[in-house]
Amino acid sequence: MTIWLIVGLALLTYASRALALVFLPKPSPPVEAMLRRVPGPLFAGFAAISLVTSSGAATPPATLAAVLAALLVARTRSLLIILSAGLAGYSAAEVIGALF
Repeated sequence: MTIWLIVGLALLTYASRALALVFLPKPSPPVEAMLRRVPGPLFAGFAAISLVTSSGAATPPATLAAVLAALLVARTRSLLIILSAGLAGYSAAEVIGALF
């Protein structure tokens, strides 16, 4: 991936969310309560799928290290901190794996 592709995708994501906030009406309280609960289970589903390869084998140790690091800081409820911890865990496991 090139940097321009990443920048383009980031802008597209931001623009779609910003336009939705500006032009869509505020949801009703029951719908809003349901939407507040969706991101957690959705990300948990993505994480669970990433722990097993298509052949049914366990994922590489670096991926497991990323999950563990992200779980350790999950109580902060900060997406930036959780993603940063996951990236740090993955990077540390890759460096350690390259040394041995």
